[in-house]
Amino acid sequence: MTFDEHLQALRSRVEPLERIVQIFATSLGEPILYRYDSDRGFRYKSPNVQHFCLLKSVRVVSALNAGFELARNGYTQEIGVLIRTLIECTTHIEFVLDPNDSEQHRSEVEKYITVFFADSRRDPSAEIKKAQVRQGVVHASIGKTLDDIAEQHDNTEGRVPAATLYYNIYRIFSNYVHAKYPKIMDLYGGRPGRFHLRGMSGTPKDRENLVTLNAFITTASNSFVLMIQGLNMRTLIEADPVLAKWYAEWFTR
Repeated sequence: MTFDEHLQALRSRVEPLERIVQIFATSLGEPILYRYDSDRGFRYKSPNVQHFCLLKSVRVVSALNAGFELARNGYTQEIGVLIRTLIECTTHIEFVLDPNDSEQHRSEVEKYITVFFADSRRDPSAEIKKAQVRQGVVHASIGKTLDDIAEQHDNTEGRVPAATLYYNIYRIFSNYVHAKYPKIMDLYGGRPGRFHLRGMSGTPKDRENLVTLNAFITTASNSFVLMIQGLNMRTLIEADPVLAKWYAEWFTR
């Protein structure tokens, strides 16, 4: 296939995720347009964990679609920055829906969601609240869940702890966000050598971009399946023939 054909094939894999976001959003009702002094914007009246997952999934799909546009012009570095955002959003969906019933975990999730939605003002005088949970806590929680599942199926021989794998991937793509030395030098090349400031289209980076997007479409899809299960959305999804087919096929791959 040509580069454009590969890109279109990847786009088709994101279409069901877009459809899930729109159906999910409709099921939660419309946000309200609020006005605060010099600030205005749409907000949900009584947001909860469902709204949190919806908003993070919105950001995931938007990042993937932006990634396609960046890939078309060879902006590898910028794709890396977007993927780092996608990783955080997908792992946070998994974190708040993690079946860990410990009091500490439930408390952390409740506090995180409460502060996330409390940070709702953007006028100059508003206090910007830090709505964040430490990424190490996220990795440890969802990693333990995956390790427990592996242990139940006697699949632990030579296994690297899932939290370690989560951390490694997160760290790799954080290097794009923080503009680390080796990542910046990836922009240099060609004959004569120069820094590519308008993308690297037409170079081996094209294939790298396709491989990266393909891998993280799978990551996003896995998180969406977990979200469907964790929020009891199967009835909603199965009412749509396209999504019902997508959801059923996901378990046969």
